[in-house]
Amino acid sequence: MKKWQQIERDSTAKAHQAEVADLKNQIKRYRETVSDLESQLGVTEALKASGQVTSSFKYDRTAKGHESAAVAVLSDWHVEEKVDPKTVNDLNEFNLGIAEKRIEKATKAILRLTEIERGGRDIPILVLAILGDLMTGYIHEELREENELSPTQTILWLKTRLSKLINTIRKEGNFDHILIPCSIGNHGRTTIKPRHSTAYKNSYEWLLYKLLEQEITDGVTWLVGESYHTYLEIYGKSIRLHHGDGLKYQGGIGGLTIPTEKAIASWNKGRHADLDIFGHWHTSQQNPKWISNGSLVGANSYSISIKAPHEPPQQTYFLFDAKRGRTGTWHIFLED
Repeated sequence: MKKWQQIERDSTAKAHQAEVADLKNQIKRYRETVSDLESQLGVTEALKASGQVTSSFKYDRTAKGHESAAVAVLSDWHVEEKVDPKTVNDLNEFNLGIAEKRIEKATKAILRLTEIERGGRDIPILVLAILGDLMTGYIHEELREENELSPTQTILWLKTRLSKLINTIRKEGNFDHILIPCSIGNHGRTTIKPRHSTAYKNSYEWLLYKLLEQEITDGVTWLVGESYHTYLEIYGKSIRLHHGDGLKYQGGIGGLTIPTEKAIASWNKGRHADLDIFGHWHTSQQNPKWISNGSLVGANSYSISIKAPHEPPQQTYFLFDAKRGRTGTWHIFLED
C-alpha cells in the first residue's frame, strides 16, 4: 500500500471513530432523558387517574343582556430558550428574565382590557387558552447547548409563573368562572420524533397542566385532554383549539390562509367548529373563521427559518359576544 493511501485510510478511520463517539454521546444523553422520564411515569399515570380527562366542554349559561366572554390566548413562550441579538440581526433578545417580565405584562394586559370593556358589557367568564410550546425542550441537539434550563427545570419554572398568572387573574379579574383549555405543543415532547395517538403521554406540558389542575381548583374548569383538538361550546357556538402544528404550511405566497382553510374544511367534516384558535407559527393573524396567535419569545432562529414575517412579541385577547361571536380583537404587545 502506498503511503498516501495509508494516510487517506487513517484519516477516514479517524473521522469514522469521531462520528461513532459523537453518536454514542447522543445515545447516552437520550438514555438519561428516558431514565428521567421513566421516574416520572408513576406520577403521570396517577395524575391521569385522579380526575376526568376531557377534550370538550359546554358553557350552558344563557346570556342576559349584552354579554361576552373574554378570551386570552397564550402560546409559544419558549421561556428557557436564549436568543442572542447577534443571531437574529439585532431584532430581538430573550432570556428567562425577559420571559418573566413579558408574562407579567401579559397578565396585567388581560386584566386591563377586561376592565375597559366592562364599561359597555357584562364579561362574566374568561377563557384562558394555553396552547403549547411554553417551553423549547430538547427536540434538537443544539438546544442542549443553548437552553438556560433543562426540560424538568423548565416545568418547575413554568409552574410557578403560571400559578401566579392564574391566581392573580382569579383574585383581581372579578370573573364568575375561568375556563382553561390546554393544548400540548410540539416542542415540549420527551421524544425525538413527534407522536400522534400517544403525544400527551410523551409531553412535559401535559404533565405541567395536570399538576396545575390539581393545585388550582376554585372557580376554574380545566380542559386537559388527550386529543389534538379541544372543543369549547360557548353561547351556542363551537370553538376548536389546538397548538397549530397540525397545519401543513411550507412558507407559500398565500401565507397561513390557504393551508388553514383547507385544514378547517377537512376537520369540519368530522366535527364542525365556528372558530379555530391556534399558535405554533409565531404569527399573529385573524380571519372570520380562525385566529393565529403570536409568540412571547419573539423573533428567533425558528421564526426566521419558517419565513414568518417579523413581528414584536405578542399574544392575543378578544371578546366572544353572546349574539355575534368574535368581535373586538386586541394584540397584547410584550416588548419593553
